[in-house]
Amino acid sequence: MNENLENIRKISNRLATAIGLLITIIFIGAVIGSTSTGIVTAPMAAFAAGIIGGFVGLQRRLKSMTADDLILLANSWVYVWISPVVGGVLAVVLYVLFISTLVSGDLFPTFVPDEVGSCSTDRKGFSIIFDVHGESVDYAKMIFWSFVAGFSERFVTDIISKFENSPNSGGK
Repeated sequence: MNENLENIRKISNRLATAIGLLITIIFIGAVIGSTSTGIVTAPMAAFAAGIIGGFVGLQRRLKSMTADDLILLANSWVYVWISPVVGGVLAVVLYVLFISTLVSGDLFPTFVPDEVGSCSTDRKGFSIIFDVHGESVDYAKMIFWSFVAGFSERFVTDIISKFENSPNSGGK
């Protein structure tokens, strides 16, 4: 077996191990979240879906990578995790764009603020921006788009670039 194929095999094994571990953690979190209140939050779900999308996207790109990239990934767990973690972060950024309504439309989820006086809105500070809710279809859309954000890192960065280049951005 040539060196590139051996490196792809090694990386694929690492990806399978890592995604198996992640799915186990997600499953345990879902079980705990279903038996108690509020442990699994929408930002956490978006982050997890983004990470899974990052793993799938990385696996898909393996055959088109250079030999140097394959060697780097085959010899470092850190580099295997970088793309999925960036995908998770971008998924959370996309979730924030959804709740801010900066990205909206029929294809995207719609979240509305929680009612004043509910126990979750008694919180103060930055975390209050996550005191929103949607219908089940909105959460399904959020999970889908979070996966896409992780799968294709350019998806979210292209959205951000549109804001950067808009006439109301104050730039250029």
